[in-house]
Amino acid sequence: MMAKGDLSGSARLAMRQGGMILSSTFVLSFVVNALRLAGPMFMILIYDRVLTSRSQETLVSLFVMVATLMLVLGMLEYTRKRLIARFAAQFQERMEGTILRSASQNDMFATGKAKPATGLDEVDSLRGFIHSGSLLAVFDFIWAPMFIAVVFILHPVLGWICLGGMAIMLLLVTIRMTFMGGREERATAAGGAIAEMKNMVVASRDVVRSQEMNAGFKQRWISRRSTSRDEAIALRDWTGWFDGMSSTMVMLVRYSVLAAGAYLTLQGQLTVGAMVACTFLVTRVLSPVSRFLNEIPNIRKAMDNWARLNRILASRDAVTADVFPDEIGKARARLDLSKVAVRSPITGSSILKTVDLTMAPGTMVEILGNSGKGKTVLAETILGIWKRSAGAVLVDGVNVARMSDEQTAGIFGYAPENATFIAGTLAENISRLDPEITPEKVISATKRACLHGIITALPDGYDTVIDSAASCLSRGQRHQLSMARAIYNDPLVLVVDEPDTMLLDRLPKTIEATFNGILDRGGVIVLMARKPLNLPQARVQMKLANGVLTQIGKISAREAAGRKTISDKVTVLNGNSTGSPHKTGTLQQNAARG
Repeated sequence: MMAKGDLSGSARLAMRQGGMILSSTFVLSFVVNALRLAGPMFMILIYDRVLTSRSQETLVSLFVMVATLMLVLGMLEYTRKRLIARFAAQFQERMEGTILRSASQNDMFATGKAKPATGLDEVDSLRGFIHSGSLLAVFDFIWAPMFIAVVFILHPVLGWICLGGMAIMLLLVTIRMTFMGGREERATAAGGAIAEMKNMVVASRDVVRSQEMNAGFKQRWISRRSTSRDEAIALRDWTGWFDGMSSTMVMLVRYSVLAAGAYLTLQGQLTVGAMVACTFLVTRVLSPVSRFLNEIPNIRKAMDNWARLNRILASRDAVTADVFPDEIGKARARLDLSKVAVRSPITGSSILKTVDLTMAPGTMVEILGNSGKGKTVLAETILGIWKRSAGAVLVDGVNVARMSDEQTAGIFGYAPENATFIAGTLAENISRLDPEITPEKVISATKRACLHGIITALPDGYDTVIDSAASCLSRGQRHQLSMARAIYNDPLVLVVDEPDTMLLDRLPKTIEATFNGILDRGGVIVLMARKPLNLPQARVQMKLANGVLTQIGKISAREAAGRKTISDKVTVLNGNSTGSPHKTGTLQQNAARG
């Protein structure tokens, strides 16, 4: 069982689980860098031994030896890249399992922003950072002092020159990290604003056109594009300056070592081979530093993603999986809300204040309230989507927040006010991406939602691919699709948000039978509405206002029996107060056709 706060250590745990691979890669990086010393040693031996002795056998032996070492170096380089790629993949796999189980928590909203940060983008970015070779550049940078030590052994003067060059390079790194951070953030934010407007071009084109917003939209696009362009150019200018200084410093230090080596050779303090080898070694010293300097933006981004990922996970309740028996909610469902309170994750203000509600098996409740009073928040709190600041939601005495995804999927059904879907086929959406999809269950759900005939009339039927907004369907049909999805698993707790139009205009008889079936099996139904629906099955009416839930009416069995059924209400609304069989039948046929 996971306790609250354990998720904040999931990223560190994922790193520790891959610690063996990471440690092996670090040690392998030492071996790789040590083998790179074979080149300078080969130069020293060629100039100081082979050329002076004129021994062809020595030359051949040295060449075979260095060629063998280079082959080994190539294999080890390939091996460490494979290791780091697998570490990146394992890290992503471990983290995604945790993130997907907790992504439904409401506090995934970034502070002060409306855009949700689920953690998936952060994990993708971290995997890309590890896989791209940036981490290997860090490892090579750590082992760079090994080459300086060899230069010091050859001659201290050259070692100090090399160390001074490395110090200047590190100073450039520090200045870049300090000076460029704000510019990189501004450039990223400006680029993100442009990306959002690109999405708006497609998603809001109808609104922009119908509301005559083209001129304003164009002006905003020009303004944001100008800001993005200016920030990108400024960032590129400074990046180019640092890159140029880095390249210049590498060449300057190299030529300084060559000149100093030549002077020491003339003084008889250094051999020609050592002079040439030092020139090569200084490149090996400064090359990792230069690579590290170039990777600074990626390293900063990885550090930010790491910190953001830990904040996202730390802000969520841990999900306890498979700790309760599967029989929960299978036969009958009792729903209890005990002193439930919810705060806005952005403003911190109270949305729900100590809500108490008890629903016995076979109960339907109508919760009434004006728009913006918290009905949707209450509905999604019951489902465990919104994080509670206090209290608990219980089904058969078990806290919903501690149930596994599989358990909640078998208990709850939800038809939201604003229906959204997963990009995929209609059958996949209705079945909730059930890996063991049952065609009979899908068809049964669509028939109860009066949607079967509409779907079969489509060219691809149930295999019709829809986007997240189901743009190919009308608004009413999207509500029907949402209802079919909600009742696919025959839930014992059904929550319907703002069902007014959907119930009265489209689903007269079938939805009534569905409600009765759930209640007869001992389930509970919660309806959120702006005005009373006065359904015969609803024995309690409650009002939600200012975050407080109060009971405003309790209907007796006799009063409920005297109420009109949903189909009767449809007839009255359409001007047929006498309940003519002919007109009622025609209306039901129209409703069946959608």
